[in-house]
Amino acid sequence: MLKRFALVLAFFVVATAGAQADTVLQRVADGINVGEIKTLQFTGNGMMFEFGQHATPTGPLPRFYLKSLTRVIDFNSAAMRDEVVRTQGEDPARGGGAGQPIVGEQRQIGYVHGDYAWNEAGKEMAPRTWEATNRQHQIWVTPQGFVRAALANEAATKSQTVDGRKMSVISFTIKGKMKADAYVNDENVIERIESWYGNPVVGDTKVDTRFGGYRDFAGIKFPSKIVQYQDGNPVLDLDITAVSVNLPVNIQTPENVRTNPAPVKVEKAADGVWYITGGSHHSVLVEMKDYLIVIEGPQGDERSAAIIAEVKKTVPGKPIRYLVNTHHHFDHSSGVRAFALEGATIVTHEINRAFFERAAANTRNFSPDRLAKSGKKAVFQAMGDNMVLTDGTRSVELYQIAGNAHHQGLVMAYLRKEKILIEADAYTPGAAGAEPPKVPNPFSVNLEAQVRRLNIDVDRILPLHGRMVPYSELLTAVGKKPAPAKN
Repeated sequence: MLKRFALVLAFFVVATAGAQADTVLQRVADGINVGEIKTLQFTGNGMMFEFGQHATPTGPLPRFYLKSLTRVIDFNSAAMRDEVVRTQGEDPARGGGAGQPIVGEQRQIGYVHGDYAWNEAGKEMAPRTWEATNRQHQIWVTPQGFVRAALANEAATKSQTVDGRKMSVISFTIKGKMKADAYVNDENVIERIESWYGNPVVGDTKVDTRFGGYRDFAGIKFPSKIVQYQDGNPVLDLDITAVSVNLPVNIQTPENVRTNPAPVKVEKAADGVWYITGGSHHSVLVEMKDYLIVIEGPQGDERSAAIIAEVKKTVPGKPIRYLVNTHHHFDHSSGVRAFALEGATIVTHEINRAFFERAAANTRNFSPDRLAKSGKKAVFQAMGDNMVLTDGTRSVELYQIAGNAHHQGLVMAYLRKEKILIEADAYTPGAAGAEPPKVPNPFSVNLEAQVRRLNIDVDRILPLHGRMVPYSELLTAVGKKPAPAKN
């Protein structure tokens, strides 16, 4: 898989560039020293907005201040490393995900190498395969990256008047991967790139990347300002402070990411209930009399396919009738289409209905998933503040976690007989034995309040991040004393 994308994009032939010496594309290439650049590193600061993490599908994206972003690109191997240091950009009560609330500074390191993506957290390399298409796409929407890809993919050039100015538009398409149009001004620099890539949740996604203030950075012409939008949402506003080229770069896909990008472990939580872990995002399997219910299809087609395979091993012979989606955030919804391919009805809060219907109807020409290739359609069932899935012998109670700023349509599941609560992002337990937070997470405070409001009796929580814990750990985390154990 790695070679499939890397070779198509990264291969750069100097002879081809020479044969096109009189073209607009070649003048742009000469102006920004493309033929001399094998690796590129740039650093900047500003703001970022986390795509797919809004509190409602139509609301604003959560904002963070960027103390620094350092992006390192190896064009020849189609590899990139991002190191981000960010702080909270607004009151987390405004809502949304992406790790809010951030206390102090947060450091994140993410990679892509061909079709593989992963994050580095200490010594752990966590697969993020569903993010590979966007990260790979980011390599080729830098000015130097665009020109390299355009030279390698028979780009076409035309003249166009834009806002009263005559500009050259350079376009190329890589079948099944991406499409890009660059707008070049009369100084032969790229002012803007419009591009499209395949997002696993919303399908073909338009990206608008704008460049300003080109200047000399140690002999390299590079913009001093980069602003980017995805699907009409602002995602980046970056002031460039430093640029370097041809530094040694050696980005290799870790063995666990390459050989087991979607690890799955199954732990029995109760009779007919299994906790499906193995990565950073979990699922829960509930066996009914004649069918199965899975709660959460996270992290893309590949991981959800691995979950489905394990479900079939665990309880063979019963169909997955329902997939419960806790909320639309992309890390939690990017695998729902794999369950739709199995024939499962996707249950989600009504606030997400229009979003999922639009995503289902969107084109998927770039990085199409298995559902798109099959021609089948996803079926969604919306719920309000509560819903019960039952077969007459067992019931799965679904409740909106009302008033939770993480997401306005956040759904939790409750198994009354087993006294098990299943939730995502409202409460994520810390490491075993860790001190509780000095300032309780407001999302967790809200969860505990909702449990009291609904008057449900909870013994254990199966969180969709973290580890299975007794309910007393949530109470401790929000600054409440657990009730004394009953004799």
